[in-house]
Amino acid sequence: MPVSTMSESDNPSEHPQQMELSSDELTLHLIASGLTMLVQSVTDGHPVSVPYPPALQRGLDRLVVACLRQSQTPPRSVVELIDWCRKPLSSWSLALPADAIGPADTLLISDFPTRICDGWACAKPDVEAELGEQHLIRSVFQTCMEFNNTTAYTAFRSLLIQHPVLTAFEFQQHMMRPELDILREHVRAAYAPAPVATIVQEHYHCCGNCGNLLLHTSAGNLECEDERCRGNPRIGRTIPAHDEVVWLKRGLRRFVAAPGRVEMDLAQRLERLGVLVELWPEFDRYDVRITFPHNEVWAIDVKDWANPFLLARSVRPIPRQPPWDRAFFVVPDERKRQRQDYLRAFQNYSHHLDHTTRLCFVSQLVRSVRKKLEGMT
Repeated sequence: MPVSTMSESDNPSEHPQQMELSSDELTLHLIASGLTMLVQSVTDGHPVSVPYPPALQRGLDRLVVACLRQSQTPPRSVVELIDWCRKPLSSWSLALPADAIGPADTLLISDFPTRICDGWACAKPDVEAELGEQHLIRSVFQTCMEFNNTTAYTAFRSLLIQHPVLTAFEFQQHMMRPELDILREHVRAAYAPAPVATIVQEHYHCCGNCGNLLLHTSAGNLECEDERCRGNPRIGRTIPAHDEVVWLKRGLRRFVAAPGRVEMDLAQRLERLGVLVELWPEFDRYDVRITFPHNEVWAIDVKDWANPFLLARSVRPIPRQPPWDRAFFVVPDERKRQRQDYLRAFQNYSHHLDHTTRLCFVSQLVRSVRKKLEGMT
């Protein structure tokens, strides 16, 4: 996933592709983005109170009009709208294109935004996003390009993926790493103090799967914000509350660290098969470059999007440099389990792409690599 916080751009230095949204698509985008802001505010320890995020209020106003247009009773307040966000979007009175939502898609699961919510929040880049995490990632890219330092770029990406939570002492240790010397201010900007609201029984608790902080839900449970870990969270590391703790900012957790874990896991699986693997070649032109023993090269771009409709409308062709013989957009297997028509829905809206790049799931790609190697023996 070449880094871009609000869209899947093929190069961090490029602006994300703008998508024209229909009226009801814009309504859904506003609700999703406003909901994300509200949840982040609550995570930071602020009570739910007026004024609500302007995008959420605007989205509610538009949804009321859409409901009245369809003679359906609309939500009467933001509180009721939040309850609606836990219901399938297919039950809302929105005129959306075919395949735009799946039958079970919701914006919230319990107290947490879903990947579907993230996708719709990112459907239309905005000024706040442009000045936030996206600006940081572009600055990292430009700095590393200026110094022609791929080692620093890889080290920065790996840090964010492998260490979403750090104590103050650990943070200072990473700040002093020589390979991150030119990116010290970027590392500092990537993390923020952990919210006091995440302290439970005088400790911070980290997810044993992804390493993020576990959050205290309104039901009194500890839960991970990453939907891959939800439902049965495994408590991993615990950190005393008196230790100063920093946590990777949400945009970077969602758009760099989460798909980055898929990228690194895939790279390790491919290495075990016996191909040469390079992560983020030439400053992340694409995610994984594999070279077979006879020098055939495959380019792989991981696309961890829950919504194939939004992915198809935002994806760009994989860059031709560094050169490759075959190219693949690769999606985690769980996306197929969540939506059986994922490939068909993607293909219906990806006509702007050429036919040199195939979309497949991780397990399909691994099988293809194994089959290729077996055919060479």
